[in-house]
Amino acid sequence: MAHVAGANDAGVAGDGSRPPVTLTWLVTVRWTTLGAGAGAMLAGHRALEVSAPLVPSVALLLASAASNGWLLWRVRARPAPSLPAMAGLLICADVLLLSWLIWRSGGVLNPASIFYLVQIVVAALVLGPVWTWTVTALAVGTYAALFVAMPEQLAAAQSMHPEIRLHMQGMWVAFAGTALIVAVLVARLAIAVERRDRALAALRDQTARATRVAGLATLAAGAAHELSTPLATIVVAAGELERSVVDGGGTPEWQHDANLIRLEASRCRDILDSMAGGSGEVLGDAPQPVNVSEVIAAATGRLNAADRARVMVDVAGDVRVVWPLRVVARAVGNLLRNAAQASGDREHIRLDVKADGDLIRLSVIDRGTGMSPEQLGRAGEPFFTTKPAGEGTGLGLFVTRSSVEQLGGRLILSSRPERGTTATIELPRDVIGPRTGARA
Repeated sequence: MAHVAGANDAGVAGDGSRPPVTLTWLVTVRWTTLGAGAGAMLAGHRALEVSAPLVPSVALLLASAASNGWLLWRVRARPAPSLPAMAGLLICADVLLLSWLIWRSGGVLNPASIFYLVQIVVAALVLGPVWTWTVTALAVGTYAALFVAMPEQLAAAQSMHPEIRLHMQGMWVAFAGTALIVAVLVARLAIAVERRDRALAALRDQTARATRVAGLATLAAGAAHELSTPLATIVVAAGELERSVVDGGGTPEWQHDANLIRLEASRCRDILDSMAGGSGEVLGDAPQPVNVSEVIAAATGRLNAADRARVMVDVAGDVRVVWPLRVVARAVGNLLRNAAQASGDREHIRLDVKADGDLIRLSVIDRGTGMSPEQLGRAGEPFFTTKPAGEGTGLGLFVTRSSVEQLGGRLILSSRPERGTTATIELPRDVIGPRTGARA
């Protein structure tokens, strides 16, 4: 079905693997982490009377600042696919740097250890589940290492006072539990935000399409109103002229021209009627109980005899649905017509109907010329078509998708050049009833 008016592959959904917060935010938080490292040094020197080696500590902090400057430059330039992985490695390096500074500045008694949680939150918001659990495991592990390699004074105090050892063990358990809870909650929150953003984007896209449909319908209705009378007059006059030519013994060329005028004028009327009444409006056709076989019969009835003979229908039982018959038949008929035009004259077209719980899927499958990814990406735009000039208006799939979405369904396209196209209409079994099943 290469010659289509188009629709996107609307059925593809994300898996929530990459939260929506940008790497720019990560860069900002990493600057605060440098401050946390400096704070750990200050706390060790002032409060715990343990000073980290100045030169190595400053050198490591400067190296971290340089890496953050590099990350900022890469984020503002054209981001590469490997950039999130690089950012994840830098977060892990920050955890190791913070651990070393805390270890050399008083160990577990240094209050800067709370900044481990900041690293976990950043990974969960920016880098996705894999890096979230990597950073969480690294933070919990390095924090545990601080208890193993604790200062001699603290180790002596634990030996003299068992309650201090119990308290320190409780600190590690509390930190590990808190880190796990923070990782899970923030990761799930990030995924929920991403899903909400996708839903809002889909709603905005649907609203934009509905606005275009309304504008198209208004324009077409006005055009149909103004042109219906002259077109009807042309059709009648062409018919009278054709009969006069036949009765008067005119030449075959005159008869052909008169017939062509009548047919083209009728086609103009059909196009205007389709634009005015078919741009997603139900034309007063209320949903009613029908069999899918009735919908298929009405859809194939819109084809000429030759194309109708090429359609191979596969229905797993005659399913009872509640649909507006003419609207769905027009949508399926558009897909069948596109498939017929994209395929060879002897190529069969499959129409598969499957029931999946509350959903009914009608798939039109051809082995025609298919569509390139660029064409598939533009499919569904009004007035975009791959058909030769004069053979299409570029409204077929635009009207089909708009009609299906107004009924609570969706249109899914998949195509490969020279391999054909599969167009699937997915509709609830009852378009006016409650939804009892989830989309697959």
